[in-house]
Amino acid sequence: MNMFIIGAILVCLVAMLVFKSISILFKVVINIVIGAVILNIFNLIGVKFGIDIAVNPLTSFLTGFFGTPAVVILILIKIFL
Repeated sequence: MNMFIIGAILVCLVAMLVFKSISILFKVVINIVIGAVILNIFNLIGVKFGIDIAVNPLTSFLTGFFGTPAVVILILIKIFL
């Protein structure tokens, strides 16, 4: 009986770790998609001023992870480099 309880607790702990990992992965994917959308919106507006930022996994991740400051930094990098 004791082994059954220990096994059930271990199964619960493993399930919590797996679902927590999936939750974190899902949040990262959502942030990358949001970053790509923000970059595409910026490119629609920025093309009038001659500024466009390539939408790739790195820029999407940076924009999704850091938000608006990442977009500003990417713009500054595009202008000055």
